[in-house]
This record gives sequence, structure tokens and C-alpha cells, in this order.
Amino acid sequence: MSTRTLALPGFLLCVCIVLANGQTPLDSSTTTNSAIGADSVARPVSVVLLNPPLDSVSPIPKPNVFAGFIQDAGDIWSSPFRMDWDDAAIVGGLVATTAVLIAVDEPVYRGFRDFQNDHTWVRKVSPVATKLGEFYVPYGIAAAFYLKGLAFKDADAVDTGVLSVQAMIHSAVVVQLLKHLFGRTRPFVKNGKDVWYGPRAFMKRYSDGGFSPYDSFPSGHTITAFSLAAVIAERSDHFWVDVAAYSLAGLCGLSRLTEHDHWLSDVVVGAAMGVAIGKLVVRNHERRLEVIPTIGSRSTGVSLMLHY
Repeated sequence: MSTRTLALPGFLLCVCIVLANGQTPLDSSTTTNSAIGADSVARPVSVVLLNPPLDSVSPIPKPNVFAGFIQDAGDIWSSPFRMDWDDAAIVGGLVATTAVLIAVDEPVYRGFRDFQNDHTWVRKVSPVATKLGEFYVPYGIAAAFYLKGLAFKDADAVDTGVLSVQAMIHSAVVVQLLKHLFGRTRPFVKNGKDVWYGPRAFMKRYSDGGFSPYDSFPSGHTITAFSLAAVIAERSDHFWVDVAAYSLAGLCGLSRLTEHDHWLSDVVVGAAMGVAIGKLVVRNHERRLEVIPTIGSRSTGVSLMLHY
């Protein structure tokens, strides 16, 4: 395998680092806090204009799945060009890790395959766990948050549902482009032999119809599960929720190996990118300026909500 082949997947981790740690043009928390006061740090700040109502409660803002979508997409695709020196240092380590994983993917896969053959419980759990990354389960979880928020007037739950969908859509776009670019065979195609066809497999992946054998890198199930887990964890104040979300996502990722559909490096890179995208979507949402109309019995107005 060529050095260039090893370096390409590692370069993708630049995206992960900058998305998770990079700053955006909307990072104006210092200015906002100094103007408002220390007692309002880390809380939404409301500035009410146009004679606001005195005795009304603003309704939960009606969410829009595509609100801020373009900004988030711009941050995702420009992330390799926004690295600072700290990011570059971490990326160096991740590039090396990715290269090592690719080099040992074949023996690792055989180990997982043998472990599955020797343990009945793995053969029973694996097909169930892998569904955590299929379309209807993660999007169903996002819908559950959204509907729960509407039913109980819980704005946080509504936001969690909407942000989860946004993160998973971004993840789907990113992962499909990369799958077409790298054209890596799945483990079952050549009996555990790792082959990278590159972009020339763009059309080849459709030649057999149905499930493509040439789109292994990175794992789509894994990036979906981890982008959802990242949003839920970032929006939650409970440690056990974080543990549960990431544990289930990790179980989904491991099942991609025991289902013979992915290599370990596919799963690791998919998980890293899913977490980075989920965190970016939540961070941008919390910094975004929202304009919310308010209607009361005696007056109307507009509230400017700045999340920082």
C-alpha cells in the first residue's frame, strides 16, 4: 500500500480536529458577556424590542431543519484550511494512528471474524446492534426527541431532535462523498483482503446493484450513530446520558466489523468525524442569533435571543 494511500484517510482527520476545536466568526462570547454582565454567563440573553408584552410567555420557536445549515456546511468543508498549530499537532498523531490502523486492518478483521464464529452471543447481538446506524433507528430517535418536546412544551427536546437531524444529514453528505472518492472494498468482497480502487470505482460501486462492495471507507452507520450520540451528549447535563449515547454508538461501530461490512479504520474515522460534526452543529446553534416574535394580551414585540 502506498504512502499516499495511507495519508489520504489521515488527512480527513484534519476535519475532525478543526470541527471539534476550531473557532467560528460567531464566537463573540467575550464581547457579549462584558456588555451584559458576569451573572449572565452561559445563559441565553434576551433583548426585547418594540414594546414587549408584560404578561405573556413566548411560545417554543418553531424549528426549521435547514436553519443554519449552510453555515454549518461551510464550517465543515472549510475546516482543513482553518487549522492552527495546536490542531496540526493533534492531527499529526491522528494521521499516524490512521496509518497504523489501515496497516493492521486485515489481521484485526480476521480476529473479529474468528471471535464471532466462536461466540454465539456475538452472532445474535451483532445484527441488532448494527441497526443503531441504519436510517430508521437514528432518525426515529431524533423524531422522538422532537415529538416529546412538542407534547410537553420542552424547547430543549425540540432543539435536540432538530439538531440531530441536521448533524446526520451533514454526516451523510460527507460520508457519501468520501466513499466515492476512496473506493475501498468491504472485507467480505475478497475474503478479508484490503483493496483501494480510488475514484475509478465511482461507477463500479453501482455495477452489482444494491449493497455496494466498493464503499467501505468510512463507515456510514458509524458516522450516523456517533453524530447523533454527540448531539444528545452535548445537549444533556447528565453524565449517564453521555455514557449511554456513546456506548450504543460504539456498539454499532463494532458490529460493522462482526457483520463483515467494514474495517476497523473505517469505524474509527467514521466515529471521529461523527463526533466532530455533531459537536459543531450544537456549538453553532448555541452561538446563533435567533429572532422570536412574542404576542401578549396587551402588546407584541420581538425578542433577540443570542446563544453563546
